[in-house]
Amino acid sequence: MSSAAGVPAATAVPPGQYPPFATVSQTEHSAWILIATALGLAITILSLLARVIIRKFINPPWHLDDTLIVASTALHFVQSALVMAASSSGLGNSIDSISPRGLPRVLQLYYASNILYVLAIDLSKASVVLFVRQLLPRGSIGRKFNTALLIAVPVSTLAFLPATALQCDLSQPWNITEQCPGWFARWEIQGIVASLIEVAIFLIPVHLTWSLQAKTSLKLEVVSPFALRLLILVFTGFRLSSFNQSKFASNPTLYEAQYICWTQAELSYSIMAATIPTARKLVLNFITYYNGGGFGNTMANSRSGTNPSQSYQMKSFKKGSSAQPHSMLGSGNYRATAKAQDRADGIMRDSDSQEMIIKKEVTVDLDYASRP
Repeated sequence: MSSAAGVPAATAVPPGQYPPFATVSQTEHSAWILIATALGLAITILSLLARVIIRKFINPPWHLDDTLIVASTALHFVQSALVMAASSSGLGNSIDSISPRGLPRVLQLYYASNILYVLAIDLSKASVVLFVRQLLPRGSIGRKFNTALLIAVPVSTLAFLPATALQCDLSQPWNITEQCPGWFARWEIQGIVASLIEVAIFLIPVHLTWSLQAKTSLKLEVVSPFALRLLILVFTGFRLSSFNQSKFASNPTLYEAQYICWTQAELSYSIMAATIPTARKLVLNFITYYNGGGFGNTMANSRSGTNPSQSYQMKSFKKGSSAQPHSMLGSGNYRATAKAQDRADGIMRDSDSQEMIIKKEVTVDLDYASRP
């Protein structure tokens, strides 16, 4: 039977067009998972590109925290591919619509994605902890607290990985359709511990800026990028609250769709939020123990009473670097070089002082050559 427009009523797809990749009905929710996963992965990749640009052109050099974000994004990519493959095979739809031969594959893909989720989200946490560590003077209370967090993150990962992998029937740990006591309780504990770690990470920049003699607006400007990461607690709350134990027991592949969507959103935001504090404009005001961010700021030196063009611009010097003048100054050419003591990891030493100090060693050589 056809409609008045000549479109078959069974499909409602106009001639010459393809049907949608997924439909939404009372027994089909896989489209939610596909859209949430694809959107979250796209945002994560864009945030990684932004971080690479920041480290390459705005605030170099590359550090270990950046490497961890790359690893976290790579795991997120694989995890998203597994979730989308499982959704294409029936994850998010009623278990009755999945063939008995296809159901084990769906469950195995989803099982593997949960393991990668734990690894990816904890790598993003470790990245933020390492980034904050670069801003803390050695021997300070904040640095000791940061060290404790640096230990707590991998410990929690090692604790929850076997709890996630060794679930239900150990001969078939991916089979959540059978008796699986304590499955959601493990994820509740994981969410609570992860939320506590996020709050602890945020307390470090708050503690560091609390005693600074600066305007409140400046302190808020410094702390706000780290505060934005606390939104992950909202995603965690929605993820845990969307789980329905009774419906999960009767039809896990269908009624877990919202839970999976919030899981993907939480992971994507965790990786994206790790890049927000890397903006140099905010970080330079944070590091108080080495001249607000160290060497590499733009400097200008001009002679009083001369034209603005008769000035020498120095910017973004590195150890042993040099620059040529862009204009003539008087009757001679000038060349300037700048050097600074540095460490292999790019963070200046503070002579093991526990106080907030300013220390900078710069050598500038000016060579004058008379014009013939």
